[in-house]
Amino acid sequence: MSNPSPVSLELSIVLPLGVIANQLMKVEADLRFLSAKASAYPSQSSSSGTAAQVAARLEKIHELLESIRSLVADIETDIEPRPDGARSLKMRSDRDD
Repeated sequence: MSNPSPVSLELSIVLPLGVIANQLMKVEADLRFLSAKASAYPSQSSSSGTAAQVAARLEKIHELLESIRSLVADIETDIEPRPDGARSLKMRSDRDD
């Protein structure tokens, strides 16, 4: 099997990672905005029925962030140069996809 060209690597990996990084920066900005808004309503959100909804959504965000961390670590491992120059096929049985 031949090695992918640098152009193919850039189109299939580098550019999409840049897009994802930009999307995550937008998500971070949105979360900062919501954090500022949440600090203005501390007593209302905890006394209403929305507190459970907020907690559930925050838990989902935590789960997704953990999944993203795992995927980023996998990508970092995959792109590390191997000392022997050999390619290896990793089995990831711990992933659900």
